[in-house]
Amino acid sequence: MDKYVTIEEYRELRKNEFTDKYPHTLGEYEGVQLNFSVCEMMDELRSFEVRADDCWIVTYPKAGTTWVQEIVLCAKHDGNLQEVNKTHTKFQVPFLEQSMPQEIRRLKNLPPTHRIAAEIPSPRVIKSHLPGQLLPPQIWTKKAKIVYVIRNPKDLMVSYFYFENLLNLKGAGLPFEEYLEYRNSNKASYGSWWDHYLYFWKRRHQPNVLLLRFEDLKRDLRGNVETISRFLGKALSAKTLDDITEHCSFDNMKSNPMINPDYLLSTDERPGRSFMRKGKSGSWKTHFTVAQNEAMDALIKEKLHGTGLTFDH
Repeated sequence: MDKYVTIEEYRELRKNEFTDKYPHTLGEYEGVQLNFSVCEMMDELRSFEVRADDCWIVTYPKAGTTWVQEIVLCAKHDGNLQEVNKTHTKFQVPFLEQSMPQEIRRLKNLPPTHRIAAEIPSPRVIKSHLPGQLLPPQIWTKKAKIVYVIRNPKDLMVSYFYFENLLNLKGAGLPFEEYLEYRNSNKASYGSWWDHYLYFWKRRHQPNVLLLRFEDLKRDLRGNVETISRFLGKALSAKTLDDITEHCSFDNMKSNPMINPDYLLSTDERPGRSFMRKGKSGSWKTHFTVAQNEAMDALIKEKLHGTGLTFDH
């Protein structure tokens, strides 16, 4: 990415109201609601050339993507944190289906992100929020490594609610009750969380899939750092694992400008609002009414019955 636009150039361009605009109109591709610009690229994305030594971080939005991609980057670089911090995580992990705002692409002659990803030397780390059935099929035929993260859907709803308001996305401005109805429907971007989760839950035993839970990362970050490292074929020392764990604590990530998306999104101009808000489990308890909680419990029971997928709270 650096060869097309530097971090500082990108920051300045994002401060401009005109160049900062992302189109938020949704379209539909194979029954899934996606940003219209993504729908237009889907045929090309489906034919993306996957490599066997790729690591793909796939999540439903707000399930822990930024957290896990930083752990993966640290493991990829054998715990060399100086190397990891050389540039922003966004510039190291291409977001398959999301390109830069159109005006920035025009000004800097930037190709779509998936074409930039094709130029990155191996081994690559790539992230996507696409549901499994819409990912490039070569992920499965070439057995690329996939790290998938599941988060309690109640906490996911709260995190997504604040995120959409932060960036003025499709669900911005809705009261929380209406937002729940929107996000728990097939009218929301990336489809339903349960379909997204279950696609990978059913494939969790495949050797190239590592399924993680956000809540487990909170409970035992060090243990999960080691699990991720081993999954990537890295036998790291205890000290290196400790260093990565410290580097990837929520407070350290939030204060690190080479990790926190706020540094690139100019959220410093939006006091009290942040991409990395709290990073906690159980915050739904201060947002859901009793009726909303009961309705969500009923939905979870209906959609996940018989699958074996459950949540602690």
